[in-house]
Amino acid sequence: MSQSAELYAPSAGVQKHLEPWQVLKWTDGQLRAMYTDWGSYFVHRQNLHAGSRYFDAALEIDPNDTKVLLRRSQIKRKVARAPEALIDCLKAKDTLKRKSRFNFDPEINLEICDALYESNKFEDAKRNLHYNLRLFCYSQARPLLNRLSVVNGNIHDALSDETAPAVHILIDKMTTGLAKQPTYVKPDCDVLSILEKEEEFLSPLEKKRRERRFKTYSQAYLNKSWMDVSFLKSLRENPSLLLKESVESTKYLKRLANEKYKTVRTFTKMLHARCPMYSKHIKTYPNNELYLKNQEENFFRIQYQTRRNMFKILRTIRALISKHELKKLTKFVDEVTGDYVTIKTHRIMPWKFEFINEVYNYLGLARINEYKISSALKTLSGRTRLLNLLKIPIELGTAANVKLNNIMQIKREQLVDPKAEIFKQRIARFESRMRFAKYPIERSYLYHEAAQANLDNHSFDTCCLLARKSMDEAIKGNSYVWAALSALIACKAHTVLGKVERQKEMLTIAFKYAKRLKNIDLILFIDICLKVNSEEMELKKALIASEGSGKRRVRRSLTSLDASIDNSPVRNSKAMIHEVGEDQLEE
Repeated sequence: MSQSAELYAPSAGVQKHLEPWQVLKWTDGQLRAMYTDWGSYFVHRQNLHAGSRYFDAALEIDPNDTKVLLRRSQIKRKVARAPEALIDCLKAKDTLKRKSRFNFDPEINLEICDALYESNKFEDAKRNLHYNLRLFCYSQARPLLNRLSVVNGNIHDALSDETAPAVHILIDKMTTGLAKQPTYVKPDCDVLSILEKEEEFLSPLEKKRRERRFKTYSQAYLNKSWMDVSFLKSLRENPSLLLKESVESTKYLKRLANEKYKTVRTFTKMLHARCPMYSKHIKTYPNNELYLKNQEENFFRIQYQTRRNMFKILRTIRALISKHELKKLTKFVDEVTGDYVTIKTHRIMPWKFEFINEVYNYLGLARINEYKISSALKTLSGRTRLLNLLKIPIELGTAANVKLNNIMQIKREQLVDPKAEIFKQRIARFESRMRFAKYPIERSYLYHEAAQANLDNHSFDTCCLLARKSMDEAIKGNSYVWAALSALIACKAHTVLGKVERQKEMLTIAFKYAKRLKNIDLILFIDICLKVNSEEMELKKALIASEGSGKRRVRRSLTSLDASIDNSPVRNSKAMIHEVGEDQLEE
């Protein structure tokens, strides 16, 4: 072996994967030229992401390459990143100035003007265009003049004499909003605790207003493509696309959807800055009188259609009551009051309170009609008869007394209980509606529904609490129907728990409201319930008395037995024999 031959230890670990062309040792100039050509190719093929990646690689080799900076700036403008594009083209201009004071590239100056314009800096763009007009010759100045006319048109659209009233109204709204905001106080530095983000609760009407504004805004600037933007907006949180099982692809798809939606929103903001909504409105409807006339006709049409829908809803409710379909009626009323009435203003629905009151009264009377004495009622013992009268299922009545004697008898349940999920959704819906409920009868209805849901879920103490709140709200609104229903709901919970005294209290309150309603069937029903309750109380007192007398009798018999044993001749004879035995032992 020759001395020139050297032995090298193999490198530790797995070597980095290299492409075939990376094996050769290219110079920096050759690599930069290759990256630039590939970036231009991908930009021509509309693959902007790959083109930007190759231009970044070229700039890592030579950060002061003005041509690459210019091309990357153009790519960033195409993906709605105009502020970053402005930084690149300004850097290219500074690089040229550093090389020579008289270096001048018209393409870079035009790119700066375009980046300023797309960054919504119209005043700076106009100033830059006027400055460059002195530097360009006639043939080069033509693009500048075209851009200058566009900028002047945008400034005229925003601040012309026709738009002056709309601009003043907008400025007043902005200043009043700023005046109402509290002065910002910098919080103390707290490193340990995590600051909680306050959740913003929006009313259904405000949510609908924002949806309508977004739709109008998108239609104004995107024409028929507004539906695609709306679909992309909903796609960002769509569980059908973002599957929990697909961890890697879900992250990528979520990031991709957010980036594309952000790009579209940036473009629409650019269009809005060039021609604001108030200016676009004036262009679309030049005749203001004709516009107001059409708007009034449209308003009357919507108001009349709303009135027809209200009558149709009431007819549907009456039909369901006549068919005795209480479950369908409850679901229909929940949909109407929670999804339809809440998004109507008093201007569109002048009879809003009267309509809500009518709907809730229909539902309350339909439920009161269910409290009747059944002809098939059997004569049973006290508590069981009360359970049957109140139509409480037997398994619900025995739910409070369930005991598991053997741990091996516990059934394995599913990780996600569908009934529990439905209960949580219902309670969350009632809570969200309660935040924006204005009328006492509506709050009484929501408390009553929440109490019924807790009763079905075996949460009896919570049911009693919510029923009491429902009664208070019903009394505020002079609604004896819902007051009686809430008292009966509380009575059901007390019946299941076996609280006889509380049963009597709630039945007495319900009987008082039934008298005010002058409902004979309800009065008779509650009267029978009171009699059954009194029988149960007497039975309970007798049971307690018998248990007490039994204990006293047992205690008395034990005492007499002890006394008889002490005085018995057998015991005395045993004692005498014991004493004689001891004397003999002593002798």
